[in-house]
Amino acid sequence: MKIHIDIKFSCVGIDGCNGKWVAVYITESHFEVGKFNTIEDICNRYPEADSFIIDIPIGLAESEKDMRPDRIVRKELGKKGSSIFEVPCRQAIYAGDKITAREENIAILGKSLSEQTLGISKAIKQVDEFLQSNVHWKNKLVESHPEFCFSKLNDNIPVIEGKKSKEGQQRRLEIIRRYYPDANQVVDKFLYDVPSRKKIDDVIDAMCLAVIGKMIIEKGLKTIPENPMMDAKGIMMQMVYAE
Repeated sequence: MKIHIDIKFSCVGIDGCNGKWVAVYITESHFEVGKFNTIEDICNRYPEADSFIIDIPIGLAESEKDMRPDRIVRKELGKKGSSIFEVPCRQAIYAGDKITAREENIAILGKSLSEQTLGISKAIKQVDEFLQSNVHWKNKLVESHPEFCFSKLNDNIPVIEGKKSKEGQQRRLEIIRRYYPDANQVVDKFLYDVPSRKKIDDVIDAMCLAVIGKMIIEKGLKTIPENPMMDAKGIMMQMVYAE
């Protein structure tokens, strides 16, 4: 007789949202979803969760020898590779202004920074400072990217439809429901709790990362690159996933 054993899990997925953060927490029996002011607030809310995955660069280059996963993931995503932004070096993240940040990045990595990348620099800095100040969270709070994870959940086929379009959002929810049937209820709860919010792409992305955490528990952790480097602060430069 075949015995079915339910795997218990508690996973947090985190995505940026207008200077704050959306976090989705799922277990085998319930979920929570909400907006938080800081990464520290989220980690304090769910200190015992099995998995914490965030859509923000973690592990920053300080020289050209440091290898982050972005180029590999960008190539794997093909036409969707443009969703993977260039990641500033740590020196640029801690620069005082945009001009200095661009100068630092050119000097260290040989390339400038786009406005899109500069736009998320404060969020990158917040997470980097948190990890350096809370060493027990190093390599426990880990990085991945929703478009990369959706591809993995969709038999390695990237989702071409834009994540802000209704069609793209429904397509992504359909993929998540294959692994987590309560996906629509998570979105409904978020909209009920935050009635001023009309956009749902952030909560869908955060939920995707929580589901990837669930899949990692069930099937095992994989990383890009397969043997990631550690940055100068002891943080792994990787994106995590499961297949």
